[in-house]
Formats: sequence, C-alpha cells, structure tokens
Amino acid sequence: MKIFDKASMPEFTRGVQATKISKKFGMLAAPLLLAATAAHAQSVSIPQVHSTVSGGSAITTLTGLPTGTNGDATLDLSLFGDLDYAGGGSIVAETLTVFLDGVNVGVVGPTGDQCNNAVNQSLIVDQATLAPLIADGQLDITFQGSSEVTSGLCGSYNGSPSGVSFVVSGTITYDGVTGPAAEEQIASFMENRARALVQNQPDVARFVDGRAGGRLNADVTQGAGSIDFASAARGPVWATLTGSATEFEEGNDQSYFLGAAGAHLSFGENTIVGAMLQMDWAEQDFSNGDKAEGKGWLVGPYFAAQISEHPLFLDGRLLYGKTDNEFTPDGDATDSFDGERWLAMLNLQGRVEMEHFTMFPIISASHVRDTQDAYTDSNSVDIDSQDIEQTEVALGVDFEKPMLSHDLVLVGGLSGIWSDTVGDADSSSAIGNYNGWRGRIDAGVNYSNGAGLNAGLSAFVDGLGEDDLKTVGLSLMLDYQF
Repeated sequence: MKIFDKASMPEFTRGVQATKISKKFGMLAAPLLLAATAAHAQSVSIPQVHSTVSGGSAITTLTGLPTGTNGDATLDLSLFGDLDYAGGGSIVAETLTVFLDGVNVGVVGPTGDQCNNAVNQSLIVDQATLAPLIADGQLDITFQGSSEVTSGLCGSYNGSPSGVSFVVSGTITYDGVTGPAAEEQIASFMENRARALVQNQPDVARFVDGRAGGRLNADVTQGAGSIDFASAARGPVWATLTGSATEFEEGNDQSYFLGAAGAHLSFGENTIVGAMLQMDWAEQDFSNGDKAEGKGWLVGPYFAAQISEHPLFLDGRLLYGKTDNEFTPDGDATDSFDGERWLAMLNLQGRVEMEHFTMFPIISASHVRDTQDAYTDSNSVDIDSQDIEQTEVALGVDFEKPMLSHDLVLVGGLSGIWSDTVGDADSSSAIGNYNGWRGRIDAGVNYSNGAGLNAGLSAFVDGLGEDDLKTVGLSLMLDYQF
C-alpha cells in the first residue's frame, strides 16, 4: 500500500488489520457522483465529513458501486484541519487512518498546514484488498484521527462547524468491472424476449379448425402493442408478421418483431404436417441507459390435427435457432455475442355448443430455452455464458354469443396463466419477477358481413392477482378471407 503527497510523494507501508470504529463522528452530506471515464474507470465522490472532537472519527457510506475491479483503486482526498505536525519524540504525528469496511488501508497526513488551506493527498488500495470489499456494491469509509488531531483550533471550512479537528472529502477511482451487471441485464433481456417469442407465435390450428383465412390484426395496449398480418387459406404456403412494444414497471422498454413463413402437406381432411422458419428482432432500453439488441432465426416442424370426429384440435411445434446479439453499457462500447434457442409448444382446444352460446376451452403449454455464449467485452472483462428457461401453461375458456342480427357476435374469455422462469445463479436476481399465476379476462364484439370481411373490438385485463404485472389492452381486428 502506498500513500503520497502530490508534491513530495513519500512512500509508506500499509499494515492491513480489521479495526472497529466506535468513536463519535460528525457528517456533512454531499451529493454522490458516479462518472464513467476512459477505460471504464469509475470515479465516485466521497461526501465531505468532519469531526469536532480530538482524536475523533468520521464515516460515510458509498452505494451503487461497480461490484468488481480490473485493478487498484485511488483515493484522492482533500484534507483540512489540525494535520500539520509530523511528530517527534513522544508526540505522535497528526494523521488520519483510512478504513474501508473496517479494513485499514493506509494513513494520510501530515499535511504541513494547520487550519489554513486544504491539502490534497492520495492513497492507493490494491486490487486484492479492494475486490472483496466492493463485492456488495457498497463501501463504508472511515477516517480516524490520531490523538494529536485536536479540536477547537480551526474555524469553519466549506460549511463545516467551527472548531473542527479535521474535514475530509474526495473521490475513489477504479476500473469498475461491469461483468455481473451485464450478465443480469442480458438475462433480463433474454427472459423478456422469450415471453415475447411465445406471445407472437403464429396460429397453425387455424388450418384445421375452420378459422383459416387471411387476417390483419392491429393491437394497441397499455404497455404493449402489436400488429399481425397473415396470408390466406389453408395453405400449403403461409406467412405472418407480428410486432409488439412492451413497457415494464422498472422503466425498461422492449420492442419485438417476428416474421414467420411455412409450408405443409395435408393428410386427409383434418391433419397437416409442415415446417416453418421464423426470424425475429428484439431491442430493450434499460432505465440506467444500458441497451440490449438481438436478432435471430428458428426453424422446425409443426403439425395440427382434429382428434377423431370430435371438435377437439391439437397443434404443436418444435423449433431450434441461433441469435446474434449486442449489449451496450451506458456510455461504453457495444459488445457482440451469440446464442441459441429452443421453443416447444402444444395447444389443445375444443368447441362446445351450448343453447345460447359457444364455448372454447383451451389449454396451452410452451417452453423456451435461450442460451447466451460467453464472451470478453471491449474492456477485457469476461462475461460468463448463461441460459434461461421459461415455461408457461395457460388454462382458459373463450365464448361467443351471436346477437339477434347474427352480424354481431359477443366474444369474451377467462384464462389463468402460470409462468416460471429459471436461470443461472448469477442472474437469478434479475429474472423470475413474474413467476406464478396471473389471470386474464377478455371481452369484445365481432362483426361479419357474410362476404369474407370480419372486424372486431375487444378489451382485456392481464395480470390479475399479480402485483408487478398489470396490462390493460384494447384490440382492433380486421379479417378478410381472400
């Protein structure tokens, strides 16, 4: 450990020891400043603190720090007070011992100036000492005056009370590692992209359940919006394009687009087997200024069939693909990394004719696995590989009731959605915020002119029973079979 005055630069040896500080201290709060500089160095201000007793101490706490480091840290300190005497004989020097989280990291002083001007000195803290102390993103900094640092000799300084024994402020600067933070942000991006991937999946049951036909759907929601176009008829070639925009309570925004195309063969009247290709793009802006973006593809088989002669329909797909992603920490360079994904989905739905309305009981299940490859960022920080797995099961019932004119149909639905997202231990705090059950209710009206034109207006509330996820939506639908 080295400590040096910027003019004379004498060198001292640090003895590391755990010390409990129990003396009274005074504190003058000052704003906390975190600034990104070259080489990703982080400079955090140390608020001004003081002591009004002889041999006293002062403490301040820094929070929100980078939780890793590429090298040593520098404490640049401004010192004022009874700190001039270098000691001699039986009289000790007038110094301040500096503690980080109770660990002695060195001594500053004497300054050679008694109560006239502030003197700047610096202290180097080696990486081995600093790393375990900042792992929680927080530091308690304590300044302990020697017994000869006496109160009552100095007047007020920079807003401090009169009669202080010392006043100190400054900054701590080190190469902050963004690895843990980057991994958490990327995990959150992957979780939200997985949810959007399932939400925007094309419907293939429409090729066998009688609902097949070209459609153009526009959805506008509070916190989410989408647009969906699908080509017409039962196939054998089809295409869809969907998009969504989502806002989260944390202030993060995500945009998502998915294009899909497929072709299939028919086996009898009510069974199809085919293959589809999907391409998607997602972008998420985080509230702290970070940004994640990814594009990718998935390919695989799908099927849809009516089960026996009953009005019961089953469809499924199994897709595999790759992703090409970018992550940009706020104010830093953009880094690229690859990944791969799996999507499995099954849907089972029925049709029950009642006296005055028709019910459609539905159960669906999906599972997404999204893996991020390890990479080294532009600051030579290793970002570990990680994966998230998201499983959702939805149970619900939709209904429709024709009006007297039969041109209008009342529609609605109730569903319960169970969701579970898991990931690596390092990212577990950033994902799974929406695990568990939530409810959804839908209501609306559809119109058909009998010549292939269909339109609809419906509203829904999603997130019932979930404190952190609430969506109120409005859906406008236009469907033309051509």
